[in-house]
Amino acid sequence: MTTDARSRTTWRDHPATRVLGSAFGWFSGALAITLLFQSVTALSDLVGFCARGGPYEIAVECTDAIVAFTPTSVLGGLAAVFIGSLLAQGFGASMLAFAWPALFVSLSVTFFRSFALYADWSGLLIGIMFLAMGLAPLVLMLRAAPQRTILGRVDARGEAFWEPHPSQPHLLSLRRPKEPGENHATAGDWLLSVGVAIGAVTAGVWLGVVWFGAVA
Repeated sequence: MTTDARSRTTWRDHPATRVLGSAFGWFSGALAITLLFQSVTALSDLVGFCARGGPYEIAVECTDAIVAFTPTSVLGGLAAVFIGSLLAQGFGASMLAFAWPALFVSLSVTFFRSFALYADWSGLLIGIMFLAMGLAPLVLMLRAAPQRTILGRVDARGEAFWEPHPSQPHLLSLRRPKEPGENHATAGDWLLSVGVAIGAVTAGVWLGVVWFGAVA
């Protein structure tokens, strides 16, 4: 007596797990980057330095929001991308591919802002460097595997997409991608993948702005 492989599926194989995993990763990642961006912006308004506690007299004291969100947003963002990618299992826009560019591009904006408001020329140079560090890897990944980067490797059911050859591994690949399947992506696949990412990011940014404002 044989058992059909499909009957041995677990909760991780369910389409909802992949969709919710992608949504969680994008939502939490956007929330973390939004909190970090606002923390760095608030820090730059304090002349780039602040402190709290200790036996010495503090010239510029850090706000509650800076103390609360600067370290936790970095660690939380890393955890969110890892957990979301683990649950999504190749479904949806690649969080690993966009996390680095989103982080460095957002930070570059704070340095450009510092240059515009305070004529900080070092801010201009660092902003250009961070912008290049964020966009260059994204361009290379999009050129190497555009469909895998934006759509994902599999659909919500876990079936590999067909994609034009050759699809090269991008900079964050630890090994060469698996061979694509015969599953041609439909408009619904694109809408689900991109829609989940956009909706989750929008919600994450909104919550980050509201949360930071409430603490600040």
